[in-house]
Amino acid sequence: MADQQHDPTIFKDFYVHNLDYKVISHHKILLSILVPKSLVTDGADIPTKRPLITTFHGGWLIGGSRLYSPWIAPWLLDLALSRQAILVFPDYRLLPEATGLDILSDIDSFWSWISKNLQSTLQFFYPSHDIKADLDRILVYGDSAGGYCIAQSLLRHPEMNFRAAIMAYPMVHFRDRYWSEKYDKPIFGAPMLPEAIIEDHLKGLTPTTVFSSDGDPDKVTTSTRMSLALSIVQNGRFIDFLGREPQLYPIDLLPQAKKLPPFIWLFHGKQDSAVPLEQSEYFFEHLRKHAPHINVRFDVRDGEHGLGGEERLSEEWIQKGIEGVSSVW
Repeated sequence: MADQQHDPTIFKDFYVHNLDYKVISHHKILLSILVPKSLVTDGADIPTKRPLITTFHGGWLIGGSRLYSPWIAPWLLDLALSRQAILVFPDYRLLPEATGLDILSDIDSFWSWISKNLQSTLQFFYPSHDIKADLDRILVYGDSAGGYCIAQSLLRHPEMNFRAAIMAYPMVHFRDRYWSEKYDKPIFGAPMLPEAIIEDHLKGLTPTTVFSSDGDPDKVTTSTRMSLALSIVQNGRFIDFLGREPQLYPIDLLPQAKKLPPFIWLFHGKQDSAVPLEQSEYFFEHLRKHAPHINVRFDVRDGEHGLGGEERLSEEWIQKGIEGVSSVW
């Protein structure tokens, strides 16, 4: 998969604030708050308690960063602007430097920060505008690995008022042999990569190594972590690094779910070579079985991994999904 050029101009209609929500071994784990500029300039005409969108980035839980523009769907920014919503993008610790339990810990810390610190942070940045996030109107979005983080957020944090969730080609079925067995997996048309890539990477790590982002989006290319991720997945090593603890597996947790949002929109590409479509189909069936009261929309469309990643909000199939979101958010 070729490197994609970061384009910071996609955030031109937002004020962007970067800060840490957690520190591990002197390593700051960051989040970004995006506030529509019009909410500040036209604040007198807009109710200042605004709906909240949070989004976790993809990258197989191995790579990626919160503001890497090629992995942020333009339609999501369109949605935020159309609703004058506040956006929050968190980083989180990544495999193999971290474990799956570390990632769950970061997800928990993020939601704790949202509950306890978001409002005071907005007040700090906008003392004369009284801008607030409406924590009773939370929309969560995640694609690929971000979809996993969303699933875990829904299952682990019933105290949050999630009104809707959007899960794009999510990684949610780690019991599938795809993650634990080695066989030919031509992901994005790439050849099978050697396990030596993994071993060489591990040699450079120490017990105190913390990694939570590919770095400055203006400088990062995805090639190094992409090769590492491909090797881990193709060689069936993913579960070795994620872990085998039961709480890491969303489908296993669905029967015990205490609360889920009233609307979930799931979509996946038929030709997805990075996260097989069958895994979302399996997750969808379990949602219908264990949460039949939830309104779940499942779109299956022609497309590779990254379906909808270049679309605008005006796209018909996206508009239909957003209609469901709007009915509850």
